[in-house]
Amino acid sequence: MNTTALCRTDRTFSLPPSAADVPGVRSALVETLLEWGMPAGGELVHTIGLIASELVTNAVNHAGVFTPSIVVTLRLGDDGTLELGVRDNSRDVPRPTAASPEATHGRGTAIVDALLTECGGGLTAERHPDGKTVWARLPGFPAHHDP
Repeated sequence: MNTTALCRTDRTFSLPPSAADVPGVRSALVETLLEWGMPAGGELVHTIGLIASELVTNAVNHAGVFTPSIVVTLRLGDDGTLELGVRDNSRDVPRPTAASPEATHGRGTAIVDALLTECGGGLTAERHPDGKTVWARLPGFPAHHDP
């Protein structure tokens, strides 16, 4: 990774609570990571894209009826932690569940949890009066500089 290209910045994307918009926000996040200097085609970019897709899909499926707009935030913290937040208007916090092998859904949070554990990260929820933000945090990125 080109550490000199990484810069402190936050990006926020808003999208309607529609499954059709999930690929677009994933693409926007991947483009942002590449702009920040992460290598194209790298496992990290793929992992973050997958985590984003799962968290946004979860927000669409479980909070869409309460949420006029899902807000996705991507930021690189001063300590090198990459943070991905997905905000919706439901106060229910997602939890990993055991889905049967025949189930067509219900594995998203478990997948995210496994990916974050493998990377040394974690999943937390921050409650707000009108809902919550689910944060995926991935530590260990090199220090960056302000533009």
